[in-house]
Amino acid sequence: MELTKTNLEWNRLLLDSQRTYEESADAIVPDTFPDILRISAAYGTVQLKDDSPQNGRVLISGSIPVTVLYVPEGGGLRRLTVPISFAHIEECPGITEDSPLFVNCQIVNTSANVMNSRKISVSAILSIRCSVFAQEQLQLTSGISAPDNSLEVLSSTHTITVPTAIQRREFTIMDDLDLSELSRFTELFAPYGELHATECRILNGKAVLKGECVLHLLGMTQENELDHLDCSMPFTQIFDAPKFDENHQVTVRFSLRHLDAEKSEDGQLSVGIGINVLLTAFATQTLQSIADVYHLQFPVHTDTTALDIPACHPLSEFGCEASETIPVGMKVVSVADVRAALDTVLQDENRFSLRMMATILYRSDDGEYYSISRAIHIPLSLPDGTGSIQITGILCRASATVSGENSVVLSLSGRCSLLCEEPLRISDVRQLDVDTAAALERISPVSIILRYVDQEERLWDIAKHYRTTVDAIRQANQIGTDCHSASAQMLLIPVR
Repeated sequence: MELTKTNLEWNRLLLDSQRTYEESADAIVPDTFPDILRISAAYGTVQLKDDSPQNGRVLISGSIPVTVLYVPEGGGLRRLTVPISFAHIEECPGITEDSPLFVNCQIVNTSANVMNSRKISVSAILSIRCSVFAQEQLQLTSGISAPDNSLEVLSSTHTITVPTAIQRREFTIMDDLDLSELSRFTELFAPYGELHATECRILNGKAVLKGECVLHLLGMTQENELDHLDCSMPFTQIFDAPKFDENHQVTVRFSLRHLDAEKSEDGQLSVGIGINVLLTAFATQTLQSIADVYHLQFPVHTDTTALDIPACHPLSEFGCEASETIPVGMKVVSVADVRAALDTVLQDENRFSLRMMATILYRSDDGEYYSISRAIHIPLSLPDGTGSIQITGILCRASATVSGENSVVLSLSGRCSLLCEEPLRISDVRQLDVDTAAALERISPVSIILRYVDQEERLWDIAKHYRTTVDAIRQANQIGTDCHSASAQMLLIPVR
C-alpha cells in the first residue's frame, strides 16, 4: 500500500498584529514665540525610521512631528512643531532577521493641551499594523496505490487560494510641483498623504506598478486665513519579481515611511515621500484529499492528522460612504480643513463597518479657528457569507459643509481593498494498514440485498456498510454517476 503525496507551498502569516496606543510629549514654548492662550488644532505625521526583524521580535521606531496651531495672547494664529518619539516591539516565535515583513504606522488622532502659557502637552494616537511572513510547505495525501481492486477510496476535492509569493520594496518620490493654487498660500504645513495603486502587471519576472499619492496640506493664505490644498502625484515603479507569474492575482499594500512637503522660495511645492510597498501573489489551486477508505475483505486502520491551511483571497474593491451632522456649539462661518483616518474594523455577526476618526477645523463668527474630532462609522456592504476580513488599503475622501448656525455636515466616502480569510481544515491520512490476518465476517449469506432507503443517505455509506462498491450499487439500480445519494427508494445492493 503506497500513499501518493502532493506538495503545497504558501506564505503563512507568522504574525499579524494591530496595536493602537497613545504617545505623548511635553514642550516649552521657545522664547521667540508669544504666550499660548488657546489651542486651535493639532496635526501629526508619522516618520518611520526603523522596522527591523530580529530573532523572535520586530523593532519599530520613529517620530511624530506634531504641528500645533495656537492663539497667542493678543490674538492671531501661530504655529509650533513638537516632536514625539515612539518605539514599539512585537514579539513572536519564529521571526528571524530574514523574515519578510510589512509595517504600516498611521496617526488616528492628535491633540494638544495647554499646561501653562509657556508649556504644552501633545499626544498622538498611533495605530501600528505589523505583518510578518514565513514560507511554509506541507505534504498532503492525495491518493492511495493498492495492489488489487479491493480497496475503496473516497476522495475530496478542495479549491483554495493561497499567497504563494511575497515581495516588499522601498522607494522614494521626490518632485517639485508647479501648482496654480500655490500663489494663494504664504506657507503650507501638516502634510497628509494617501497611496493607491492604479495598475500592477507582472511581465517577464518584473512587477510594473503604477499608482498615485494624493496629498492634502493645510496652509495660510495671503488673507491670513487657513485653507487646505489638495494635489496628486502619479508614479511608476518597476521591481524584480522572480517568483511572480503573469497568471497570479497580485495585491498591493502601501505604507508611508515619511512625507515632507513645503512651499519653496521659487513658488513650487517641494515634495519628498518615502514609501513601502508589499506585493502579494495569490494562486488558486485544486487539492485532493482522502475523506474515507475501506477494504472489501479486511479491516483498515488509518492514522490521520488535522491540517490547517490558511486559505484567503482578495475581494474586489468596495465603495463605502457615510454622512453625519455634528453640532459644534457655536456659529460656524466656514470649514478650513477636514481629515479622516481609519481607527479599526468592527464586526457584528456578519455585518462589518469601519470606525473612522475625523477632525474638522472650522472658523466661527468671532474670527477664531477651532477643531472638533468625532468617531464615524461607515458600513461595508459585503457579499453574504463573508468570513473574517482584513483591510489591505483604504482611500478616503472627507468633506464638511456648514449646516444651520452651529453644526456641520461631515461626509466620508472611500474605496476599500479587502482580503477575505477562508481557512481550510483537512483530515490527512498519514499512514494506512490493511489487516490481512483478520478477515471480515460476511454481512449476509445472500448475494443481493433489497433495502428501502427512507431518509437521504450517501451511496458511499451504504456501500461501506455492506462491503460492496458504489459502482456496483449504481449499475444494479441504473443510477447515474452524478448521483451520490439515495432517498425514498428501493435499492438492490450486490454483496460480494
